Amino acid sequence: MTAAAAPGTDKPVAPMTIVSAMAGDDDEAVLGCSPIYVWELPVRLTHWAIFISIVALGLTGLYIHAPYLVPSKPVEASSMMATVRFWHEIFAILFTISIGVRFYWGFVGNSFSSWRQIIPHRRDQLHWLKEMGKYYSFRRRHPAPYAGHNHLAGLAYTVVSVGMFAQVLSGLLLFGWIMPAGPLHALFGWGNALPGGIQTVRTFHYILTFLFTAFAIHHVYSAILVDIEERTGVMSSMFSGYKNIRPSSSLEALGLVGVSPEEDVRSKRLLDAETAGKKAAEKAVPEATREAVEADA
Repeated sequence: MTAAAAPGTDKPVAPMTIVSAMAGDDDEAVLGCSPIYVWELPVRLTHWAIFISIVALGLTGLYIHAPYLVPSKPVEASSMMATVRFWHEIFAILFTISIGVRFYWGFVGNSFSSWRQIIPHRRDQLHWLKEMGKYYSFRRRHPAPYAGHNHLAGLAYTVVSVGMFAQVLSGLLLFGWIMPAGPLHALFGWGNALPGGIQTVRTFHYILTFLFTAFAIHHVYSAILVDIEERTGVMSSMFSGYKNIRPSSSLEALGLVGVSPEEDVRSKRLLDAETAGKKAAEKAVPEATREAVEADA
């Protein structure tokens, strides 16, 4: 059999390699056995900062919308609302900074955090996006073996990222509206000029809160599911940064979804180690033969 080209590229890959990666029916193909550093520290820190912020903003935002556990005295109730608003603003700042750092890191980080790899825009990426769609619709036994984000998740993260920027903007418009003066009012005090006035902004902000909550639930479910299926440490990788992936088995290592310098370096290191081991074994054979001859003599 002759080598075939990877989808959307001219790079030749062994036919059986492509079949194994596409079918995903070989249990050995999904077993991890070699650590690779996938998620850098800024990615992990912003991930957990965004998660904590969404939880805190959701709880405080719902209280601002419809107060619960309200103190009986009006003065105490007013103080409670002021405190909740304060913490809502603190976590909104953390949320905004985290989004900004993660957005920036998509341009300067490793290949797994790059926007070029996350946002599906090439033919090969769209091909594997469809393969992950088959997995979630029960038409494929195993998920496509990615080292980083799969492109169906990448598409979801792209949409969610746009929604996060929209949530930050709507929050600033609400804040600029209640501020009587100052820089924030000058920059974001125009929310009332939109169709429907500030109520449109408030409703949009409110709806996005529930959409983020729904996404968070699905995100946790998908992470647990893929962690069980791939057995590569998806969940623990968001703490350590490392996934446990079989060498030369991920789509990035095979060159099926673009270039991954990290996988190239790892493959070269493993190949060099294998070559050194073979040379050592070949050198040991004559020495063992010579020792056996001397012993017979």
